[in-house]
Amino acid sequence: MANKLAGQRAKFSRARATFYSSSDDTQRDRAVELMAEVLAEAPANGFSIDDVTQGADVPHEVEPLAKGKPTRPSDAEDDPDELVEALQTTVDTTDVMQIGQGKETVYAYGYRCAPDRLKIGSSTVDAVARIANQIATGTPDKPVLLLQIWTHDCRALERILHGMFRLKGKQVAGAGAEWFLATRDEVVAAYERTTA
Repeated sequence: MANKLAGQRAKFSRARATFYSSSDDTQRDRAVELMAEVLAEAPANGFSIDDVTQGADVPHEVEPLAKGKPTRPSDAEDDPDELVEALQTTVDTTDVMQIGQGKETVYAYGYRCAPDRLKIGSSTVDAVARIANQIATGTPDKPVLLLQIWTHDCRALERILHGMFRLKGKQVAGAGAEWFLATRDEVVAAYERTTA
């Protein structure tokens, strides 16, 4: 069942990323259809909508289609592992550093076009899917996952790291609460200070 949920999350996240990043109306329409199908099928698969979306906003175009939408017979043939693998192409993970231990993660990602800023976030599920859910039309290029810190309490660690960077005046003004002027090495050093 975990693989099915991972596959449904991947399908939703990839379709959502396409919806927000594509200027092609046909691609956007297909993305809306895919998101609606996944959300319509969620209860039949034993998942809630929140299980699938992981808290990401759902475009308003999806809701009318998701209500009462019949499932496609071909959906049963979707391979969850292939869907997860396809999602991986949405986020560059070629240079990710993984440290710590636990089942939850604090992650740091950024964009090659803005190498001096990182978003420090947390997830109790797949970080790549979480990042893919954050992609919108204003995204400058492909997000690059640089760091995953495995932990037993991602929310607490995230709050500590955010506080450390805010105290140093490193929060990016106007970019939301989780963007900081920081490098991966600085985030690793801050994390190491919390475990010393």
